[in-house]
Amino acid sequence: MHLRAATPEDAQAATDLYIAGDVEEVGEVDYSLGDLQDEWGELDLARDTLIVTDDHGAIVGCAHFRGDYLFGQVDPRRRGEGVGTAILEWAHTRARERGARRIRQGVGDRGHAGRALLEANGYERARSYWRMVRPPANGGPHDETGLRAVTPDDADTLYDIHEAAFSRNPDYEPKTRAAWIATSFNGHDVDHARSRTAPGRGFALARDWEDDTLYIPLLAVHPEHQGQGLGARLLQAVFAAAEGRTVTLNVASDNPNAVKLYARVGMRQSWRVDDYQKALPD
Repeated sequence: MHLRAATPEDAQAATDLYIAGDVEEVGEVDYSLGDLQDEWGELDLARDTLIVTDDHGAIVGCAHFRGDYLFGQVDPRRRGEGVGTAILEWAHTRARERGARRIRQGVGDRGHAGRALLEANGYERARSYWRMVRPPANGGPHDETGLRAVTPDDADTLYDIHEAAFSRNPDYEPKTRAAWIATSFNGHDVDHARSRTAPGRGFALARDWEDDTLYIPLLAVHPEHQGQGLGARLLQAVFAAAEGRTVTLNVASDNPNAVKLYARVGMRQSWRVDDYQKALPD
C-alpha cells in the first residue's frame, strides 16, 4: 500500500471510487467529475488530497478535505486491507496541521463498514442529513410576486444572505466570499435561470444534473424575513422552473422547521447520510 497526493490526472479514477461508494452506501449516484473538479480547485492538491494505491499501482482509496469535513472512500472491493485506517491516520495528521479542532465524515445509511471503522476510531454521530425528493410534476399554482431568476450580478448579495442565514448553525462551514462565489454560486452545474431570488431577502439555488434532476444545494432566507412563507414560495418557484424534472435537496435532522417546510411542499425523505465527528487534540 502506498500513499501520495492526488494529481489532476487522478480525477476520473477518484470520482469513480466516490461513485462506487455512493451506490454502496445510499443506493444511487450522488457525485460527478464536475463536483470533484470544483472541490479540488479550492485545495492545495499536494497537501489536502490523498491517493492510496496497491503494490500494482491501482487506486484503492482516496480522500480530500471540505473545510473540516473529510471526503474519503475505500474501493468497496478492497475492504479489510487497512486502506480506511490509512486514510484516517493521514486525515487526522493533516487536519491538525490545518488547525482544525474537529474532523467530520459522512456515512450513508447502508454504509456498515464505514460506520464501524469510524466508531472504532472514536467518532460519534452528531446529526443526519436526509435526501428529500419531489417526483416529477407540473409546477402547480405558485406566487412569484417579488421573485425572479438569479443573475451573475446577484453573487455578492446572495453571499451576504447566506452568511446571515447560516453562520450560527452548528454545521456551518465558513468560506471566503471569493470561494463561495466560485463554487456555490458559479459551480459547474449551477443553473441561474432555474434558481430564484427575492432580492435582498432570500434565494434558492438550483443545480441541473444530467439525469433530469434539479438539486437545490442552498435555500436561504435572511433572518429578518423568515417566518413569512418566503422559503415555500422560493421552492415552489423552482418546482415550476424544473419543468417536469425531479427536484431534490438535503436537510439536517436538527433543523425541524426546514424538515416540516419541505414536507409541506410535497417532498419526501429518500435516504440519509449520518454526520460523524471526532474532536482533535490541540
